[in-house]
Amino acid sequence: MFDKSDFDVFKDDTLSGRLNLIKQQLDPKFEIFGNKLLDKLEEEYNQKFYLKIAKHQRRTKNPPSDTWLAINLDKRGYKKTPHLELGLWPDRYFITFSLLADAHKREDYYPLIKKWNDQVVSDNWLVSNDHTVPEMNTSDSYNDSVKRYSKVKSSDFVFGFDLLKDSEQVIKGNYDDLLFDKFIELSKFLVDANKEVSEK
Repeated sequence: MFDKSDFDVFKDDTLSGRLNLIKQQLDPKFEIFGNKLLDKLEEEYNQKFYLKIAKHQRRTKNPPSDTWLAINLDKRGYKKTPHLELGLWPDRYFITFSLLADAHKREDYYPLIKKWNDQVVSDNWLVSNDHTVPEMNTSDSYNDSVKRYSKVKSSDFVFGFDLLKDSEQVIKGNYDDLLFDKFIELSKFLVDANKEVSEK
């Protein structure tokens, strides 16, 4: 399903052109792949998950620098809740768990994400405090990322996986299973975070 031609949408530098390419070439893939993820998640956790595909409706001038699907456990929206994303920057695919700067009940997550250190490091997830840039740091920066999220109100809390456009796997093709499996691996943190806060 996914292949290197996915990145061609970023070659159009106009707002309308890029949005049309995203709608025509990527959104149908996100719809199919996202619903497969929903089926697997709901089977595995026996909970209801919700899929949202970015529409970039507030953009009036600059074309989007990335695009994505998001899955969470709240039908009202995902940006203020823990959520998972699968998407593309111009040079990579990304799969991330995110708590954004304006996450609802943000402080309630601090003890939990601190406890995740060993899991994140052992699984070699990449980490970041800014969801608006593609580059993430290695897992040994996890504690620093937790501390920053706990102290700096404008920071995000993000960790996950990326697959570079020029990597051998993308060049060879047939990496849908890799993206699927990485997303499902990351889902344990989404379910854990929702459980933790809902029980408070």
